[in-house]
Amino acid sequence: MKVDGKIGIGQAIMMIMLTVGITNHVTVIPLLLSKAGRDSWVSVLLTAIPFILWAILLAFISRRLKQQPLAVWITRNSNKFVSYLILTPIILLLYLMALVSLIDTQTWTTVNYLPRTPEWMTALALIVFCMIAAHRGIVPLGITAGMLLPAVAILGFFVAFGNVPKKDYSLLLPLFQHGYTPMLHGMLYVAGGFVELFVLLLLQHHVRAPLRLTHFLILVFIIIVLTLSPLTGAIAEFGPIESSRQRFPAFEQWRLLTVGKDIENMEFFAIYQWLSGSFVRISLCLILICELLQLRSYSKRWILLFLLGGSLLAITSLPYSDMQFVSFLSKLYYPLFLAVILALTLILGGIALRQTTRQEDTGHES
Repeated sequence: MKVDGKIGIGQAIMMIMLTVGITNHVTVIPLLLSKAGRDSWVSVLLTAIPFILWAILLAFISRRLKQQPLAVWITRNSNKFVSYLILTPIILLLYLMALVSLIDTQTWTTVNYLPRTPEWMTALALIVFCMIAAHRGIVPLGITAGMLLPAVAILGFFVAFGNVPKKDYSLLLPLFQHGYTPMLHGMLYVAGGFVELFVLLLLQHHVRAPLRLTHFLILVFIIIVLTLSPLTGAIAEFGPIESSRQRFPAFEQWRLLTVGKDIENMEFFAIYQWLSGSFVRISLCLILICELLQLRSYSKRWILLFLLGGSLLAITSLPYSDMQFVSFLSKLYYPLFLAVILALTLILGGIALRQTTRQEDTGHES
């Protein structure tokens, strides 16, 4: 293993799989089912088409970056005002990503297997580990992701294929019984989850080799499968009505899993899957926030991490209901996240295109 402060492309892909996969596998699916019902899987397939085009734009921007940190590249190709205009919403979105993941994990933990443990204690335990990991840096986190993901993937295949006898895929049809509006509403949430691939732009300067279009397309395919598999599984196992009422459909599929007649109650495997994704996701968000704020000092990074961790813990302790949280996700978080990321991508694409034009003009003049 090379010791150069960077991670391999495989490690970067595994980090993104855990970071983006946890939200598309867990957070997006209940919102999608509640809005689109049986038509939700069509929402995923239709959203995949513009998602591929958007990923191509991301790959173009990544190529223009030439493995420079995004903040440095923006400053060199624009000015400080434009830099602040772009980086500020990115930092806020990273913070919200960590917050939503922490709240969802806290709620799921309390509801399913630690009902008598204070919620703040669950959140505190997770955020402390994430702060330590964030302070250690990107390389240890990449190694950790490489160790965690194989088991997460194996368990995913295990529950998917283990429940095949209980699945009835005829429940995926008929489509559009309530018109096209539910399917279009569902596309909004799917797209809000898909665009988290934007995080790869913030990560690319840590990767040992340049990221190519192939890597972006591979991740697009993986994210689509990570969303589509548990979504169709939930509909096929529980039906469109019951699955739309469930808070965590992906977890409920573990409750159905049995091996033969004597082995059941294997949903504890889902704890490993969920905590692996949440840990890597929150830790990566904290690392990227520190980087975008350009804090390199040991003490300053710790101070910022304590402030971030403390504020996240404080917000999770506020008196709100899970229904209010779900309403926040559906009405504000995902629509806002999608709009901001698309706007930022277009701005960065414009800067990258202008940089290309400048280079061509310079080449002609010389």
